[in-house]
Amino acid sequence: MRSEALEITIESKGHAVWLTLAGPFHNEQVPNIREKISGLLQDGNNHIVLDLENVSDLDDGVVPMFVSMLNTVREKKGDLQFVFKSPNVSRYFEPYRNLFPIHSDALALSLAQKSFWGRLKHRSKILSRKTGVRLSRPVATMLLICLVGWFLSLGFIIRLQSRRIHEQQTQIHRLAAWKQQADLELRQLRDRLKPLEQLGVLPDSLAASDPAP
Repeated sequence: MRSEALEITIESKGHAVWLTLAGPFHNEQVPNIREKISGLLQDGNNHIVLDLENVSDLDDGVVPMFVSMLNTVREKKGDLQFVFKSPNVSRYFEPYRNLFPIHSDALALSLAQKSFWGRLKHRSKILSRKTGVRLSRPVATMLLICLVGWFLSLGFIIRLQSRRIHEQQTQIHRLAAWKQQADLELRQLRDRLKPLEQLGVLPDSLAASDPAP
């Protein structure tokens, strides 16, 4: 018979609801915690933080329960984050660290939510879950730099091509206007030469070289 009980505290901190657990977390408590998380989601609390720092021990069925809850949380467009650094808890979560955002304490969680690198790290974890590829911070930084450079280069090329197209369109309009003006002047010149052709004043060689209208 297990005499120790799991202490559960629920409180709101900012935009998230904190579920703080203390004591041994046995399999018997799994349905209770699942029900509490589901209830929080139903009440519109989509951002849930579980503080497990004071959990003294975990049974084997606890972490798989959190894994199964991930889909439920994501369906609600929410997130499930963990706060702990205790070795007693960490060893159970070690095989699943790519699945959960885990922070050492409340300060680390706050900094991760506010900082760019924290959001990037969270996105990289989501990517690793989907593809099985893990990105370290240097690799993610290099990829980000390459991506920004690629977008800048693409923007420069598009701008350069747009300028060239505009210049070519201007030249085409100028050539079209010049051709129209030349055709008009040519027609006027032919009209002036018609009386001379009728009188036979215009040389035959000139008349023959004159293209037909």
